[in-house]
Amino acid sequence: MDLEIRHLRVLNAIADTGSLTRAAAALGFSQPALSAQLRRIERSLGGALFVRDGSGSRPTAFGALVLAHAHGILTAHEDLLRDIRQRGPEDSDLTAVRLGSVPGPLTAVLVTTARRLLPRAEITLHTCDTEEEQLELLATGRLDFGLAVDYPEYELALRPGIGDALLAVEPVFVLISERHPLADRPDIPLRDLSGEAWLAGENKDVRMRAQFRAACRRAGFTPRRVQRLSASVVFPLVGQGHGVALAHPLVSEREGVVVRPLTGDPMGVRQRLVWAAHSPLAAHAPALLDTLTKAYWAEAQRARMYWAWLEARGRLPPAAGASGTE
Repeated sequence: MDLEIRHLRVLNAIADTGSLTRAAAALGFSQPALSAQLRRIERSLGGALFVRDGSGSRPTAFGALVLAHAHGILTAHEDLLRDIRQRGPEDSDLTAVRLGSVPGPLTAVLVTTARRLLPRAEITLHTCDTEEEQLELLATGRLDFGLAVDYPEYELALRPGIGDALLAVEPVFVLISERHPLADRPDIPLRDLSGEAWLAGENKDVRMRAQFRAACRRAGFTPRRVQRLSASVVFPLVGQGHGVALAHPLVSEREGVVVRPLTGDPMGVRQRLVWAAHSPLAAHAPALLDTLTKAYWAEAQRARMYWAWLEARGRLPPAAGASGTE
């Protein structure tokens, strides 16, 4: 039996999961079928690759040698496929563009912008749980561009091989019920919300949480309760008066819910375009940033409360009257 890429993926899955059962589930095989496949591979190579006992599967010394080579071959194979997708045959100008983002109001804007800039490209989006995951995918060549978020005094450390450019520095707003006693205020002091229950989405951004806790301490209180919920239920719960929530300034108001700035802007967000510096597509970064910036200001102009906030602080972009259209 000739060893193939698919066989190396089997070995890699067993080593990564430490179990034939878990590897079979990850690969979409039955456990008996995977065991039979492993036996054929071991016969072909001439030795046992894993020790299997009650605690799972561990590589033998011979298996560790094979796995070291398998990892290098699989990485090279993925690099080859990536370059083929990105460059295509010489007579084709089609390009694969792989985008990444932790889900947020600008995720769709990034995809729309990339399609506008590279209309013949195949655009794919990978949504990440954390910024660290996104940076790992960029650094290892599995993404081309992404949107990274961090916070003043809680900056995100970029890895070597990742380029970045600042897109915007934003305030953090708050969502409250339109029936809330403070809803008619143009802005709301954070300390006046000290008795509220805080409703948060399932975002895993530890930097945002740290910034929120620090802002509350400066305002003289500890949040009474922070409940993490599916993002789809945060708006209805806020609208019915069950709590308040932090909000991105581009978020639109919905029925029963208003968006308000926090007095003194105690929290901030930095939006950054990030890219894999070694990617053949890195040369498109300046054009992507320019197109994305124009799209960002168009979104800002549609966000009534955010635009008023920008105007009051003299932070409107040049030619603001024309920035909402292209």
